[in-house]
Amino acid sequence: MRGLREKLGALISVGISALSWMAHRLGYPAFASVPVSVVILNRLATVSVEQPLEDVAQLLVAGRRTQVPVVDGDKPVGVVTRDDLAVAVKSLGPRAPVARIPHRGVLAVSPADSLEDVLVRLRAEPDTVAVLIDHGVPVGVVTFERLLEYIDQGQGNGGPDDGEA
Repeated sequence: MRGLREKLGALISVGISALSWMAHRLGYPAFASVPVSVVILNRLATVSVEQPLEDVAQLLVAGRRTQVPVVDGDKPVGVVTRDDLAVAVKSLGPRAPVARIPHRGVLAVSPADSLEDVLVRLRAEPDTVAVLIDHGVPVGVVTFERLLEYIDQGQGNGGPDDGEA
């Protein structure tokens, strides 16, 4: 599955580059001018590295989320998924701090970053999650897969406003 995802990502990346080049030549900047914030929605909950795992579980269940960013102060340092949490609670218990569990890497992006740039950066690090930082505060997350869905759907059809994309 991972190999297929990488091949698909590479193919899409080449296609996006070709379309972007053609659009620039025609005077239409395409994805290079579309900010990543159109894919990432607002109202994002975060957890600090000191919080217990049970707090993460409550956020994931209550918000119907699959992942939640981890912050150390105001700085995003990782993203915990439902799967990460399930393994950690089983081995460490619900009161263990979030800092003790492995989590996915973070790529900090700004609302003005283009879809094209973020897609290229996420493709280079496919297990990383982009966290949108607006005025120093994490406001949304997006994965490589979500960007591909957005492109496949013809620039999206909307979705729940929960900060997760």
